[in-house]
Amino acid sequence: MFELDFKLLSIFYYIYKFKSVSATADYLNLSQPAVSNLLNKIRHYYHDPLFVRIGNEMVPTELSKQLFPLVSEVLGKLEVIQNYTVQFDQMNSQQQFTIAMTDVSHLVLLPTISKYLKQHAPKVKLNVRAMTSETSYQMANGEIDLAMGFLPHLENGFYQQKLFEQHYVVISAKNHPRLKGDSLSIEEYLQESHIDIDAGIGHYHIENELLKLGVKRDFLMRLPSYLGVGLVVQETEAIATVPYYLSEVLLARGNLKILRAPIDFPTYAIKQYWHLSSHHKTSHEWLRNMCYEVLVR
Repeated sequence: MFELDFKLLSIFYYIYKFKSVSATADYLNLSQPAVSNLLNKIRHYYHDPLFVRIGNEMVPTELSKQLFPLVSEVLGKLEVIQNYTVQFDQMNSQQQFTIAMTDVSHLVLLPTISKYLKQHAPKVKLNVRAMTSETSYQMANGEIDLAMGFLPHLENGFYQQKLFEQHYVVISAKNHPRLKGDSLSIEEYLQESHIDIDAGIGHYHIENELLKLGVKRDFLMRLPSYLGVGLVVQETEAIATVPYYLSEVLLARGNLKILRAPIDFPTYAIKQYWHLSSHHKTSHEWLRNMCYEVLVR
């Protein structure tokens, strides 16, 4: 029986990544029949189809899904060996990193990261993507180097590191006619109109706590993300319940004030996440360490 080698593992890796034999052939500068023949060898080795064609995509089998993190790790370590350097030259590197972030992370974390890069790694480039349900898959196949935010359900093969804890506060217009202090009671909270932000886990935390208390808020408006909430709140008498570190950013940019929330909403950890295939790469290690140093609060 033949043994798996680097070429066969690469064929498997890129078919998984691109979901296509032809795209893999183009990327590796091979003919499509050659890639198909090599794939058949891997299938024979494992006695499994590994990929099933559905429409125009090669969809991985369950065995393929289990193999992919292991193959990614092996190929990643080989890449580290081939491109090994003692340290990452941040002042001269022109490497581009792809980072997935939530909209809150865009506003809260990205300015701090950008400030550091301007001073210490001026040629390093960032490609920032939205965090979606595909983020973990994109980290596994190498499309995304790092994710920042809250990813509660990750499969095996991922690392995570806590950056800080988030809690909720209330924001209102600075000249709000009824809210004069820096806090409000539950009665005042419920009497006001609210801007609701349907942004994943935060929305669930808030609504779940209100449900436990058996109360409901009166909504003036619902938004799909936090990006416009500051501007809306400062132009209305409505209030919004938002993560604390976001409120600090909004406060600096708008005619707003921060109030202590009258309800003990759950806190949650903001973390950075990465796949094991990039864990040992010198450049990725620098990226993670840099983010940890500048963002830990």
